[in-house]
Amino acid sequence: MDIETAANIGEAASGIAILFTLLFSLRQIKYWNENRRYEIGRDLANHLSDPLIHRGFSVSMMKLHEDITMQEINELTREEKNAMNAMMIGINNIGLLAMYGHLSMDLVEGFYGRYIRIFGPRWRQTVKVFSAATAFAMGLDDNEETMWDGLLWLMDNLKKPEQSQILNRTQ
Repeated sequence: MDIETAANIGEAASGIAILFTLLFSLRQIKYWNENRRYEIGRDLANHLSDPLIHRGFSVSMMKLHEDITMQEINELTREEKNAMNAMMIGINNIGLLAMYGHLSMDLVEGFYGRYIRIFGPRWRQTVKVFSAATAFAMGLDDNEETMWDGLLWLMDNLKKPEQSQILNRTQ
């Protein structure tokens, strides 16, 4: 075998090695993405399993309504207000992540969609009243969207999934 043939064989072998390295890298990236999605889902589940968040949902169910006033919000106990803050700020943060593409909408829908559709009108009114009171107290414009972008965005953008979408996820 002459030197040129050996060089060609060596070049072909190194090309194959590079190809296998690329394939392995793609496999690793796919595995990392799947693992990251699992971790994000676990983080969302952990958020929902917090007792303070449970209390926030309870307050949303029992004390909030679509015509709530500042007086009624003031009548909530400190514990109820803390639970509402924890829940609404947490969901607002999740909404911000989803709005900027850092969190997939199917995960948000799976974990929070039903709650947002059930309690959304109550939360929207609470945000409106809270924002108006804050703006009045601080002498600012009444702009609820500055603090609650994520929550409002989720309420506007999460639609009830069609049955076919649900079946596709389970198959």
